[in-house]
Amino acid sequence: MKDKKYLIFFIAIITIYVVYEMQKPKPEDWTVTYHYRDRIPFGTFATHDLLKDLFEQGDVPSSFKTIYELVEQEEVDDNFLAIAGNFIFDDNDFNSLLKHVEKGHTVFLAAQDFSTRFEDSLRFEAYLEQRLNPSDFTQIANELAEETKTRVRFALPNGNEETFVFPTLTTAAYFSKVESDSITEMAWREDGKPVLLKYNGGQGNLYLSTMPLAFTNYFVLHEETSAFASSMLSLLPEDEPLMHIEYYQMGKLESRSEIRALLSYPALKWAIFILLATVFIFILFESKRRQRIIAVIPPVKNATLEFVNTLGQLYHQQKNHKNLAQKRILFWKDYVRSHYTLRTDKLDEAFKLELTRKSGVEKAKVFALVELVERIEANDMIEEGELLMMEKLMNEFYGIV
Repeated sequence: MKDKKYLIFFIAIITIYVVYEMQKPKPEDWTVTYHYRDRIPFGTFATHDLLKDLFEQGDVPSSFKTIYELVEQEEVDDNFLAIAGNFIFDDNDFNSLLKHVEKGHTVFLAAQDFSTRFEDSLRFEAYLEQRLNPSDFTQIANELAEETKTRVRFALPNGNEETFVFPTLTTAAYFSKVESDSITEMAWREDGKPVLLKYNGGQGNLYLSTMPLAFTNYFVLHEETSAFASSMLSLLPEDEPLMHIEYYQMGKLESRSEIRALLSYPALKWAIFILLATVFIFILFESKRRQRIIAVIPPVKNATLEFVNTLGQLYHQQKNHKNLAQKRILFWKDYVRSHYTLRTDKLDEAFKLELTRKSGVEKAKVFALVELVERIEANDMIEEGELLMMEKLMNEFYGIV
């Protein structure tokens, strides 16, 4: 009877705590992910959901593979849509992209920064006036709340024009130089700086936009800017199959286990935790009660050692992405300090520029790596895709690949 009272007490405490956590208002998450499953302001769930209304195929599939893998290995015949903070293409990816376009397909890429492989081959330059700090959510919220707005003029294929008004941070990137006769400007800021280009390659078209934030939930669901994404996406043929490529902002996050899917829902997550805690407490007290009934305890296996071994195996099977990422980041910072005599306690704009100069690594790669390091250090947990992307960027920084 006494044991049952303890059990009821612990269950009550856990239930109260869970109810409190579920009722507590959560701060807005301003992380910029561009991930089609994310419903946070800067995810692209709304855009991905919009695709099924714009294209005859209905649901648009997502892929966590590179363009090289899709074009050369799987011979995919779809048009492509990709939205990311920056596009760092190696030669294989870039050549496969142009090959896909030349065969008559349409590709739409939106990013604030493009690697020199793009700029040198297509003869344009992109410039970013203001780079958001991914760990400074207050800065992002303040920028969105400010009155400073920028008008964007979009030339429709039918000859008409549409004008949209965005917070200035959305139009912080633009194409500062366009020198190719194969490129046509299609959208401009109010100061005349182009933010959308059309590259005519062979039988197909490649669209490049410097406004990826405009395709996030915040702006797609905002009344003043909601039509912009639809207008941009209408450049993709509605009667041809489309694939949404997620690799360039998430990495090879090919699948999510059933457990991870369940834990992504807060209510289900806490229900599972309560169930596990209840079962554990029940087993604990029930085992004690039964042990008191047994008069003679026969020799048994070392249950404690077996339990410890089981826990060890479970810990080994769990992938602590954050812990592994921290170790890789510490090693990388030590490498930067010892090889380039740079302090790593403040990863600001000056640090990124100096690291770019001393290391000789592409600016886009350095900036992408440092910003990802900042985001990982700022978050308590990270996804597998972020860990894989950091590993890819670090290997490129070290010159391994």
